[in-house]
Amino acid sequence: MDRRIPAILSSGLLALAMAPASLAQDSDQELRQEIEALKQGQQQIRKELQELKTQLKQQKAAAPSGPNVRDQVFDLGGNPVKGLPTAKLTLIEFLDYQ
Repeated sequence: MDRRIPAILSSGLLALAMAPASLAQDSDQELRQEIEALKQGQQQIRKELQELKTQLKQQKAAAPSGPNVRDQVFDLGGNPVKGLPTAKLTLIEFLDYQ
């Protein structure tokens, strides 16, 4: 019986000594999986960002620039104006006080 106790204790100590190593390996494996998942997520975000940039460039190219009013003459009627009536540039401001 005296011989069994040291054998049991040594096997128990060996199991305790190996437990942290196996836990560390599991933890390392989990960390690697999380890192890989984060990398894949980051690649997906980069891909979506690039697609958004491409869409914005296409929208800018396709967006109308507005009507061409260069060299157009607008009749202001009897509306009050400041400055010379022969000015090359006239700014028109539309206000709504409601």
